[in-house]
Amino acid sequence: MKLSTLIRNPSYFVLRLLAAFLAACSGASQPDLSLSSNPYLIEPVFQEFYDFLGGQDRLGPPLSPVIVEGNVQKQYLENALMVYDPELPPSEQYSLAPLGQQMGVWDEPLASTDLQGVLFVEGYIVYEGFVPLYQELGTQRYVGKPLTGVRYDSEQNRVEQYFENLGFFQNLDDASAGVQLMPYGRIACADTCGTLANPAAIIQIELPYGEPFVSTVARLGDSFVGPRLAGPYQKVDGSLEVIYQNLVLYANADGSKQAAPRPIMAELGILPEPLVTRLDNPNVMFYGIDGEYGYNVPLVFSDYISLHGGFEIFGQPISELKLQEDGSANQCFANACMRYVPGSGVEPLPVGAEYKARFYDKPAIEAPAQQAEIRIQVWEDFSQINSAEQQVIHATLFAGNQLLAGLQPYLEITLPGGGTSIYQFPLSDADGQTLLTIPPIRAQNGTLIPYKACLEGFGANEVCANESYMIWGN
Repeated sequence: MKLSTLIRNPSYFVLRLLAAFLAACSGASQPDLSLSSNPYLIEPVFQEFYDFLGGQDRLGPPLSPVIVEGNVQKQYLENALMVYDPELPPSEQYSLAPLGQQMGVWDEPLASTDLQGVLFVEGYIVYEGFVPLYQELGTQRYVGKPLTGVRYDSEQNRVEQYFENLGFFQNLDDASAGVQLMPYGRIACADTCGTLANPAAIIQIELPYGEPFVSTVARLGDSFVGPRLAGPYQKVDGSLEVIYQNLVLYANADGSKQAAPRPIMAELGILPEPLVTRLDNPNVMFYGIDGEYGYNVPLVFSDYISLHGGFEIFGQPISELKLQEDGSANQCFANACMRYVPGSGVEPLPVGAEYKARFYDKPAIEAPAQQAEIRIQVWEDFSQINSAEQQVIHATLFAGNQLLAGLQPYLEITLPGGGTSIYQFPLSDADGQTLLTIPPIRAQNGTLIPYKACLEGFGANEVCANESYMIWGN
């Protein structure tokens, strides 16, 4: 049973009838399961994406732990920087950062090319030896737009080409080695990540575990706090945070000597319930919040609270005691929840673990339920156009009757010589529409120009719509 279901069960205790049930008061001790974390492991949120793109053999090993920036998570690899943004549409949530743009490498794009059989992408020819890997890695979706044409590095006797998110190269001395990726991640993270042999160099990203968290946990008790699950890591507001199984602690990054509990119940969507009046029962204490209104806390819980830091740590109650189907009883406070199990006593509920799953980890990558239903409608401004005119291609994205905003399809045009040009549409607007102006295409009258608009997403099938127009009027 999920924790959120467990603590929202609407079946209330009638405390007056359960005095005998609450009379026995014994504390339940939790085992101290210490967790050790390797800062250079792939974060679970990225594991499937990492494997999808080729894993360590292609992207290299991780150079950093996860970097948390608000809801966005990042992790540096030898050859790339992975990014997860849960606020984007499902097909856009996983991406590679445009590290190539930070390097200042750029070639003047070509206006057009008459070469046949080449892959021409937004002004650049993708080197034919790189085309298979470029396509295998999702073309612009993950490799990004080209920044240069193919270059020859005489010092290393290799050919190379820079793209927004990844860089390709191939050694001419050892063609059997195949196409490899440049160390974009190591170059971009040089000042922060350091080397794999020097974990201390990443202290700016994730601090080693120590004060003020160690002394705070010692004061509260390992059996209450539970094992450490993540952190310390720095949040956008500058605070340091550590997630334990049953509690989340944070401290200001200014050398604070004490850590405080994070009021995570509100962040988990567990909001205070309506206040009640005092119960006339010797086995409960009344916690007043608004005059004669507040919540009734069983003594078995208030005694446990007193032994583990008091209400300053637990926060004020946000609900009455609730009876569960298994015969136990739960009550939640602003920072933590507790369960009373007859015969065993009081134990904290793992709200920290749920917080970690919700905000630190992310759910396994899944294709959105509606992805198979996504459709694209595509059309052009001119069904016939001469070789001196620009064409405008429109696309509308929808699922059923719902228009889909914030998605970014790409356009692939089959050129007269047999090559292709690929362009990225802007994000679709609130009406599900997006459009793209493409440069003139030189061809003889009567030449058909096929094109398709496609939407692709990691973990989902590609969706395309095909159309064509004719060159006429030259």
